Amino acid sequence: MPSYHDGAAASAAAYGRRATALFTLGTEARASGDRYVRDTLLLATVLFLTALAQRFHRHRVRLTLVGISGALLVVAITFFALYPRA
Repeated sequence: MPSYHDGAAASAAAYGRRATALFTLGTEARASGDRYVRDTLLLATVLFLTALAQRFHRHRVRLTLVGISGALLVVAITFFALYPRA
């Protein structure tokens, strides 16, 4: 029947659009959280390598570990600088 209008179908379509929009927001929030976790792990690695470097007596090993931690620190700071501002 062409004159029949199902009100529940229109409501279901509206709920579907709303669910899609909320899913997209959730996906973006998860990606943002993943970036923060990655940067936290980078900074923790910097701290670990710096503390580990202090345990070695050889100067070359110490400089190598501190150099690696410095490079990771630069990477982490770069990631922080690229975050969108509120």
